[in-house]
Amino acid sequence: MKPTDTSLYQKTVLDNGIRVISEELPFFHSVALGVWVTAGSRDETAAEGGLSHFLEHMAFKGTARRRALNIAQEIDQVGGSCNAFTTKENTCFHGRVLADNLPRLVDLLIDLALNSRLEAPDLDLERQVILEEIAAQDDNPEDLAQVEFGRNFWGESSFGRPILGEAADVSRFDREDLLAFRNATYRPESLIVAAAGRVKHQELLDLATRSFEQFANGAPLRPRSQVATHPGVYRLTRDLEQVHVCLGTLGPTARDRRRYEATLLNLILGGNMSSRLFQVVREKLGLAYNIYSFLSFFSDTGLWGIGAGVSPRNLEPLMAAVRQELKRLKDETVSDAELRAAQDFFRGSIFLSAEDCEHRMLRLAKNEIHFGHYISLEEIITGLLQVTRTQIRDLAAELLEPKNWALTMLGPVDGAGEELDF
Repeated sequence: MKPTDTSLYQKTVLDNGIRVISEELPFFHSVALGVWVTAGSRDETAAEGGLSHFLEHMAFKGTARRRALNIAQEIDQVGGSCNAFTTKENTCFHGRVLADNLPRLVDLLIDLALNSRLEAPDLDLERQVILEEIAAQDDNPEDLAQVEFGRNFWGESSFGRPILGEAADVSRFDREDLLAFRNATYRPESLIVAAAGRVKHQELLDLATRSFEQFANGAPLRPRSQVATHPGVYRLTRDLEQVHVCLGTLGPTARDRRRYEATLLNLILGGNMSSRLFQVVREKLGLAYNIYSFLSFFSDTGLWGIGAGVSPRNLEPLMAAVRQELKRLKDETVSDAELRAAQDFFRGSIFLSAEDCEHRMLRLAKNEIHFGHYISLEEIITGLLQVTRTQIRDLAAELLEPKNWALTMLGPVDGAGEELDF
């Protein structure tokens, strides 16, 4: 039996430009809600690096109507969950509750997003939390290799700076800095209220309208600068047991029609346990415990990359194996069996994720951000199954140009001479 998408999608734009979108799933008992701001770390100036993330943290320190403890108690009382995250392009305040508690969740999340007090004592306490988060990131070589790759590949632009910010900047930010950034970027046109699960659109619309009716901000939209890349080999010496490598190149944007080809290409290369890199590097050669490829879509660019951690003595053979697999993708058409396996994996993951209302909410919001409309599960699967071996080969040939790739090596890499050549 072919699965069908039985959800009910609706969208309303409020008079002030805020978008309210919902996906009713009547067979669910819960509802997931997200209040999204289409502003993230790439919208920061050089002097503002880390403010998006700082604002996200401060939301939970209290508002005019709620102290920090009240926020935690309110979440616990309804037996739900509530959190937030910041990316390069978005900030999201989200939660999940039983459907009967949706009014409380809407009121809470909108209050957190827009009405944080940003009081100096709270700011100083949360500053220490963020500095610990930065320190934890610096102590995690796999995470740090990714951060340093971004810094090297994207350069000094906001796109290349870490989302958490630099410790020196976080240490100096004050209340006025946070207020100024929020006033510049939290605009009605940049806000999306998205809900998926057992939710009636009219109820959500009424709740959002009541909470947002006084919100206005005439600040002009901040233009995003065009990304630039800096290919090459970057070595960062650290006293570690392993060398952590991250390499990558530009990939398709979120709106690119080739996103299906790119997703399948990534799965074939290193996206799961049966992928080429995992089978060759770990299962056949035993060179690394963990190796993977990843694909990130953004509004106007993309990133396709590979990550691994390896003993210094195995760095050269690992890189040789990676180069060989990249060359194979460029020179040879993938087999019918590999394409079908990747399609089956992707199809299964899509439908399994569709049973989680939080995942549905995330997909709902991202489709609104990137496309301005709903994309059904059937449309995704159709696009997936239409991909051909030739399309994957053509995309691989375009992306696999060594001159466009960057490699960051973190660890005992003095004298390491790895070059990108495939």
